[in-house]
Formats: sequence, structure tokens, C-alpha cells
Amino acid sequence: MAGVEYCNLCGMAHFGSARVCPHIQSETQVRQMLDALKYSNEPEHLVAEAKRYLRGLKGNLVQLKKQKEAKSHAAREAHFEAQYARARGPLWQA
Repeated sequence: MAGVEYCNLCGMAHFGSARVCPHIQSETQVRQMLDALKYSNEPEHLVAEAKRYLRGLKGNLVQLKKQKEAKSHAAREAHFEAQYARARGPLWQA
């Protein structure tokens, strides 16, 4: 519904309101944007709003990263547990 929006960060056209820009999906890029806002000449209320948005975005990215790592860790543990259970099984089942 929002139509085409040209990104000021990457210059590509993004459709809708989803976070599809690779700059917004990178924690490093978001941190650099937060640092750049310290030197902005924009009005304070706009800078404050941008900082609030980017901090929320960074928090979301960190949370997603932790969830992904936890899921990966759980899968790895399940794999090793299955290997251990197979190794400890009776020899007649081998």
C-alpha cells in the first residue's frame, strides 16, 4: 500500500514497510547510523526520534541473533546427544 520508496542508504527501491534494506538488517550498519546521528545538523526532535527508532531496531536485531544462536545450540546439543545415545547402546543392536 505504501508504494515504492527509494532508500537513502542503498539507493534501491523498497516496497512497503518491511525492513528489506540490507543496511537496516545489519547490526553494524545500525550502530554506525547511531554514531553518525551524534554529528547530525537536523533538529533535535528528529535526531531523538531517529535514535529511538535505531535503538529499538538494534535491540530487535540482537534479540533475533540470540534466538538464532540458541536454536543452533539446541540443535547441536540434540545431535551430540543422539550420537552419544547410539554409542552407548548395546552391541547387539549395532
